[in-house]
Amino acid sequence: MKQASRLWFIDNLRIFLIALVVLHHLSITYGATGGWYYKEVVGDAFTTLILTLFTATNQSFFMGFFFLISAYFTVKSFERKPVGKFIKDRLMRLVIPLLVFYFILCPLTIYMKVWLVNGADYSFFEFVKLHRAFGFGPLWFVETLIYFNIVFIAYKLISGNKKTSTKKDLSFPGTATILLTALLVAAVSFVVRLWMPLGSELGNTGLQLPYFPQYIAMMFIGILFAKYDWFEKITFNQGIRWFAFAQVLTLLIFPLMFYFGMKFSGIEPFMGGWTWQTAVLSAWEQLTGFSIMIGLVGVFKLKFNTQGKFGKHLSGAAYAVFITHSVVIVALSGVLKDWEIYPVLKFLLLAPVALFLCFGIGLLLKKMPLINKVI
Repeated sequence: MKQASRLWFIDNLRIFLIALVVLHHLSITYGATGGWYYKEVVGDAFTTLILTLFTATNQSFFMGFFFLISAYFTVKSFERKPVGKFIKDRLMRLVIPLLVFYFILCPLTIYMKVWLVNGADYSFFEFVKLHRAFGFGPLWFVETLIYFNIVFIAYKLISGNKKTSTKKDLSFPGTATILLTALLVAAVSFVVRLWMPLGSELGNTGLQLPYFPQYIAMMFIGILFAKYDWFEKITFNQGIRWFAFAQVLTLLIFPLMFYFGMKFSGIEPFMGGWTWQTAVLSAWEQLTGFSIMIGLVGVFKLKFNTQGKFGKHLSGAAYAVFITHSVVIVALSGVLKDWEIYPVLKFLLLAPVALFLCFGIGLLLKKMPLINKVI
């Protein structure tokens, strides 16, 4: 029963994180800084501040959290299954969705934009033949998980160590250790951004290396979570304290950083290079991200550690939502491109619609034979 209880709150966390992914990309559509297939609003200062506060906070933790949880379950799954079955499952769960997105859903997402927004009068198949608009898009995450699994499996096979979670006697790190780890990751992020500013991608892989110091760190930390049962050792009081610290960083420090950092030279100094803005943003991201992750675990363990039938359906559909949400968001915003309303209000009104559509389609896909075995 203890194991099941723990999995309930982790499943609920994944629903929450997937919802944030949907809203994150919708917010970029309506004015937040960042790259996305379709950006309807650019240049409105208030909109940029409000929506960028939302997306920057998300960026500080949500993909890192996904990597931590994924690494945790990778360890658990590897220990539970024969190596051959584990590899087969990884191929089905990771490689097939990645190929489907690269060759079908990515071109379809871009086609939605050129058809609904730009008024293109040719068919989807003509568009693919003409432009070959293939890409990884948001599934750079799945691409990265494939690389992680290859390294993890190779290490396990070479070392001959099937079991990872053999020790349960290491306490969850204290405040000083967490802060020092966050600042170390921030320092590495700053160094990476000297050569690769925010928005830079590694070739055609879709991998934005400026964020990868945290992602790599979280994959290693996820292994430690599995080995030492750290999900079980984070308390509600710890979660509240770290979550409160995150609110100070988000609601007080970020606006001040944003205001003084952009006062004379705009957003560019935050993107990378030898600037105080890059250094401060790197530190802010990691301190905020680590704090929110710990805070959410502590809160969800106590407050959201049960799951009814509907919650189980949502949890089961989460991966399908992640794979398909780009098509849904671009189609929705493209259909409503002529709706003239203030961007922040438009985002707020369309947020529940986007979530309903994305999860609705995800639930339908989970009911389809063959597809439900992959996602």
